[in-house]
Order: sequence, then structure tokens, then C-alpha cells
Amino acid sequence: MKSAPSKIRKHYAIDVSQKSLDKNAFKKLQSLDWLIQESGGAGFLFSELTLQNFLDEEYRHSKKTLTTEEEFLVNKSSGERKKLLLDYQLNLNPPFLILDNPFEALDVERVAWFKRKLEQVSKSTTLIQLYRRHEDLLPFLNSELIYEDGIFKEVPLKVENIKNESAELSHHPIPQAITSYENIPESLIKFENVSVSFDDKPVLSGIAWEVKRGEFWHLKGPNGAGKTTLLSMISGDSTKGYGKELYIFGKKKGTGESVWEIKKRIGFFTNHLTERFDGMHTVLEMIVSGFHDSVGMYRKPTTLELAVAEEWSAFIGLKSFNTKRFRDLDEVQKRLVLIARAMVKQPPLLILDEPTGALNNEDAGLIVALINKITASGQTAVIYVSHRAETNLKFQYTFRLTASELGSTGETIV
Repeated sequence: MKSAPSKIRKHYAIDVSQKSLDKNAFKKLQSLDWLIQESGGAGFLFSELTLQNFLDEEYRHSKKTLTTEEEFLVNKSSGERKKLLLDYQLNLNPPFLILDNPFEALDVERVAWFKRKLEQVSKSTTLIQLYRRHEDLLPFLNSELIYEDGIFKEVPLKVENIKNESAELSHHPIPQAITSYENIPESLIKFENVSVSFDDKPVLSGIAWEVKRGEFWHLKGPNGAGKTTLLSMISGDSTKGYGKELYIFGKKKGTGESVWEIKKRIGFFTNHLTERFDGMHTVLEMIVSGFHDSVGMYRKPTTLELAVAEEWSAFIGLKSFNTKRFRDLDEVQKRLVLIARAMVKQPPLLILDEPTGALNNEDAGLIVALINKITASGQTAVIYVSHRAETNLKFQYTFRLTASELGSTGETIV
């Protein structure tokens, strides 16, 4: 007598770039009766939000769940945090797991590890992947959920090959700054055999790297290799640069310039800024605030400052949004505004940390188009940090970090 064929476990994809999705959709997803019934119980949400809750518990109550008593989650890289969270959740044998863009900010090796691990658990756990790019879809997903009329509906999975086309922005040159910076040397950033350790643990070893005016750099390396450490030394947020052969705008770190004097000449963007800037400021106020490196506008802007800010909002295609609250924009609009905010004073150096992370192909294309406009002007050097290779971004140079137990080493690739 033949045994009955085993039921094929369903795994679902949800395109979260859909404009119809709202905040309530994710709450409904976790409490879907049919999903709980099908999988055999309640599951977990694997997301940055979940990680943030664990970080808050560690900060507020010294409660450690994902790490040992000797370790701190806050000191872990994005990849290390995600691995700790996945291991923790899988050890609890959840009936289902909702994966919210699980591969964002992960290096190639870490993505491969996650995919192997998830394929193993797919035999016993129902997986629901929230995605923005089709190339990120797990290969064993076999159904799709779409959100219509306030409910999720199951449809056949449609896999598309969508290319990241460079979107169109204004055909005009980038807006000119009100004033120019004086005494900016050809060499903006220079590391000469710089090594860094944290609590006797080597992080960087013998770093030699120079960024000159108008250059376009891709800073890359695996999770935990020290990219964040490098950036914080440049921006002045880390004290590790003091006493080292590190030169910022021609001056050795720690020889008189304050952190704020350094920051005045650097524009900085990270997608975490969209979470911090959640007040009632308008789009125009956010852009104007870039002149003074403030969050929002706390002093009356000059006529010239307003004029340049309006030029930037028009340049990024958001002129009609000038009086709209920043917090009400969608994600790509927020990033366009924050990059404009970083560029409104046209700094000699712009640092872009994962600017296209967690965006769909079309929205990433808008960010790519803006970056290309900035680099084409030749007036601002750009350091771009990302694990994902975006179509149409043409770097002049790459600085690649290679991790080792003795600290990451660096290599310039032309």
C-alpha cells in the first residue's frame, strides 16, 4: 500500500514596495488566523524593528537576550546582529517566520549563509519573505500574498527580472552653493598606516587610503570589517583617529580643529536618519537645516538660503512638497530630501552609507540618478558605502577592506 504524498509546505512572498501597503498591514499579517492554523501556531517577525527592541532592552534595562553577559549587541555589526537574531528565533522552533527584507546591509558571504540556513528550516517552518527587489527572493517560495481592500489575498508567485534603470531627475546642473569653502587642499582624507583596536581586539591594520577632491569612491568589505570605524574617524564621531597618522582636509587629526569644524565640510547620509528625523518639519525646512547641520529649522533662514533650498527641492522633483511634513513622505522621497540637505552647502566631501538599502529597483534608480548628478559636477568627492552593486553607478576607485584576526587590511582598486 502506497503512503499518501506529503503536503508541500507553502512559503510566501510579499512585495512591500506596493503603495497599497500601510502600517496596519504588518500587524494583520502576524495575526492572520489562516496562517496560524496552517503553520500550527504563532510565529516571529525577523526585522530591524525586532532587533531595535532587543537593543532598547539592552540600553534601558541591561537585559541581554541575543548575546552573552560579556558581549554587547550594540557593538555588533549589522550582519552579526541579524545572525544572532535568526539563531535565537530558530532555536524556539517557530511555526512560521516573517522575514522583513532579511538581506539588507549584508555582505555576499553572509547572504549566502542566510539562504542556506533558511532553505534548511523551510522544511519545517513556513516562511513569509517581505521583499523590494525580485533578485532577493528565496528560490523555494511558491506563492505570493497581495494586500487589497484591507486583507491579504493569495495569488501565484510571479517572478520578474527587473533591471535598475537610472531614473530621470532635473536636466539642470546641481544648484550652486551660496559661499565657497576656503583653503580646501587637494587631499581631503589621508590615512597613513593607521591601525585601530577596541578593548585589545584589532579592528583595522595598517590602513593606507587617500581621497582627493572630486573623486568617487566605493568603500566595501564584509560585515564587521571596520567600514563604520573608518567613517566615524573621518567624521570626527570617533576618538580613535587621535594620535594616528590621519589627515582631514590637510590637518592631522587632533591638532586643533574641533569636530564641528570638520563636520561643516562633510555632508553625511545614512538611511537611519529617516528614523531620527520624525518631527513636524516641512520638506523645505529640512533642506534649509543642512546649512547649519541642525535637525529642522530653528533660526530664520536668509533669502539666499531659502532660494537655494527651493532650487534643490525642484532639482529632486519635490517642489510641490515644500510645505508637506517630512515625516509624511515615502521612503525614497525622504532619502532624496536628506541627500539634498547634505548637499545644500555643497561640501567638499559627501559620505553616503547604504543610500539605496531597502528600496525597490525604481526608487533605487532615483537615488542612483541623483548620485550621478553630484559626482558629475566634480565639485564634491563622494564615498559610497554599500554591499549591493547598483546598475549605472560608475566608481572611479574602490577601497576594499579584508577582515582578519589581526585587523582588517585595505586595498585600493582602480
